Amino acid sequence: MKEPKARMWIDARNEVLAPGDRKKVRYCIKKLADSEVKKRLYEAIGTYVYEIRVVSEKENEIDVVYDENFITVTFIDYRLRLKGLSFKKEGG
Repeated sequence: MKEPKARMWIDARNEVLAPGDRKKVRYCIKKLADSEVKKRLYEAIGTYVYEIRVVSEKENEIDVVYDENFITVTFIDYRLRLKGLSFKKEGG
């Protein structure tokens, strides 16, 4: 005879996250001036990060601002590779 399934409820109403634990990492992405590359970049990480900022003094570099409690740099790297973007990383 099978045991009945039990449901478990998790009460997270009093859970406190610390928003504001933001980190910044810089990427150098080849052919960033191309609109197709920009589109793939946004599709890869746009919904996961706070900000994607093009560094004004260097054409192919971007700063990515992310919440370390929500996403990791390794996952950002994975998403960029998944979209076929060639990059080098500084910091993070």
